[in-house]
Amino acid sequence: MRFSATASLFAFVALVASLPCSAQSSDAATHTESASELIARLTPDQKQQYDEAVQNFNGQNYADALVHYKVLLKDLPNDPILLKFSSEAALNTGDTAYALNNLKPVAQANPDDWQAAGLLTRAYAESGDKTNRDAGMTHMVELHKRGITPAHLQQYLLEHVFVDGKTVLIFTSLEPWGHYKIYNYAQIYDQDAHLAQRLTLESNDSDQPLFARQHPTEAAAGTRLFSIDGYSDSTAGSDGQHAETHATYKFFTGQPSYDTVREAFLSIASSKSSPMSSRTNNLPQ
Repeated sequence: MRFSATASLFAFVALVASLPCSAQSSDAATHTESASELIARLTPDQKQQYDEAVQNFNGQNYADALVHYKVLLKDLPNDPILLKFSSEAALNTGDTAYALNNLKPVAQANPDDWQAAGLLTRAYAESGDKTNRDAGMTHMVELHKRGITPAHLQQYLLEHVFVDGKTVLIFTSLEPWGHYKIYNYAQIYDQDAHLAQRLTLESNDSDQPLFARQHPTEAAAGTRLFSIDGYSDSTAGSDGQHAETHATYKFFTGQPSYDTVREAFLSIASSKSSPMSSRTNNLPQ
C-alpha cells in the first residue's frame, strides 16, 4: 500500500497558481478571491514582496514568509488570500493565536471559502478547541458534499503534533478513499525529518463479510469494522528490492471518534503500542 506524501498534504500552495477558484463547482457557492485576482491589483513593490513570501512559503521557510505577508497586510489588511497564507505560515511556526485571529473573520465573511474553513479547523485542533474542531470538520464535509472543495481533495491536514522527538501529521478524510476506505491518515517523521511510518484508520470492504458473520446484529444495523494499520518501507537490499511492512494495531466495532484515533496514532508514534500482527512484502520494481 503506497501513499504520496505530496498528494496527501492540504496543498494551499495551489492558491499561487492561476486557478481562479475552479473548485467551486456549486452555482450557489459564494465567490472566493483567487491568487490571480490578488496579484492583478498589487503594485510592483507589493508584487515583489508577494513573490518573496511565496518563495519562502513554498521553500517551507514559514517564519520568513510570515514576515513578508505581514508587510503586505499593512497595505491590504482584509485581503483573504494574504490572511490565509499568513495564517498557514503561522500555524507551521506554532502560532495558533495569530491564525485564529485572522482566519475567523475570513471564514465568517465567506462560509464557502474551503481554504479558510480547513485552516481554521486545523487552528482549532492545534489549539485544543475540540468543540470548534469537530464543528469545522462537519462543515468541511458539507462543503465537499456541495462540490465546493476541489474534486481531487480527498483529505486535509487537521493537525501536527510533536511527540518524543517525532513529528506526526494527522489528516482527516472528506469521505473514505482508496481501496482500504481510509478515514484518517497520519505521517510520522523522525528527528531527521525522514518519513518513518504511515498510519491509517481504515474500513476495508474485504474485512466486512467476516465481521458480519461474527456480529450479525451490528452489521445489519450498518455498523462496520474499522482498524488502525501501519505501513513502513524497508531500504533496498543488496538485490535492490524494496519492501513494505504492514502492521495491524487495533480493531474497532464502528467508527471511533477522532480523539480515539488521535490517541492511538500518538501512542504508536511514541512506541507505546505494539502491533497485533505484521508482515513484510516485497514491492514491485
